[in-house]
Amino acid sequence: MKRNAARLISVLAHPFIVSAAATLISANNHHASPALFRALIVILLVLGAIAVGFALWHVRTGQWQHIDAVHPAERKILNGFLAALLLISSILAWKYFPEPGLAYGLLVSGVAILIAMILSPWLKISLHSCFAAVAAGILWPSMMAIVVGLIITTAVYWSRLFLHRHTSSELLTGSMVGVVCATGYHFLG
Repeated sequence: MKRNAARLISVLAHPFIVSAAATLISANNHHASPALFRALIVILLVLGAIAVGFALWHVRTGQWQHIDAVHPAERKILNGFLAALLLISSILAWKYFPEPGLAYGLLVSGVAILIAMILSPWLKISLHSCFAAVAAGILWPSMMAIVVGLIITTAVYWSRLFLHRHTSSELLTGSMVGVVCATGYHFLG
């Protein structure tokens, strides 16, 4: 029972899901037009499909054992691809999207993954805790965002520790990287 709950939390608090939700909530909080909101949904779905397609292709061709890129070599390839996808998307969003918040969010997300990659020889940073902090930080100063962010972060910590995916130091470092990136998001905006 606990293992199933931990897996469910891990899936529901996946970095992409948390980031996409924060993006849509932020757009709603800033009273984005219905057309802009629909465009955001399409952009997020396309980015998600590209990321999932990339991972599935590696699994189907036998290069990876699992879509989660469990082994360090797989994770390095996936994270490099995701960082490039996010950074290129941030440039495109800056150029073609009417609101800069999307470009800033994509940029700080790509930077978060790059930081995790740079630190990976010493520590396997939890991107789950990192993106929970980024999402809460993007929605800050909303008190509701802080409360929900703390609840999600606590659930993620428990889940990742219970499943033996990360240590406490990896989770805390992920959160710190997320806070730094969320601060960068507000600095840009």
